[in-house]
Amino acid sequence: MASGNVAKNLLTTPTQQARFELGVCMAVYDWEALSVAVQSFWGGPDSADKRDWMVGSIVELYERQQQVDSEDIEDRLLQIMEDEFEVAVEDDSAYDVAEKIIRIFSQCREGDFSLVDSLYDKYQRKANRPNAPVHVTEQAEFSSDDME
Repeated sequence: MASGNVAKNLLTTPTQQARFELGVCMAVYDWEALSVAVQSFWGGPDSADKRDWMVGSIVELYERQQQVDSEDIEDRLLQIMEDEFEVAVEDDSAYDVAEKIIRIFSQCREGDFSLVDSLYDKYQRKANRPNAPVHVTEQAEFSSDDME
């Protein structure tokens, strides 16, 4: 039995680690809120680089913490969206991405890469078709005075 000091987030083979990192990348790239932010350059001209940095930041959670749960990942995703893209994501999409990453890790640890493969296939299909233009409608901010 492993001692309590051993990280529970340890992937035992380089293949598992590589597939996990690809899976995190694909889950983050599949996040619609982030895709709109990157395509719209809300993070500036280096928006795509910030997205890649986000992927590394999530992988790093697993390297630095003994246990990672979906709340840890969701908090990290939301914080980066706020700090780097000035976007407050108020739906549950960050939680959905976090849950997907938890499933990816669990499957990779078992040597099952089916979810990673599925996400990668989806990414490849999307990458091979022309991008549709993104239309964003800004929502006006209201103060309590506006309600009177």
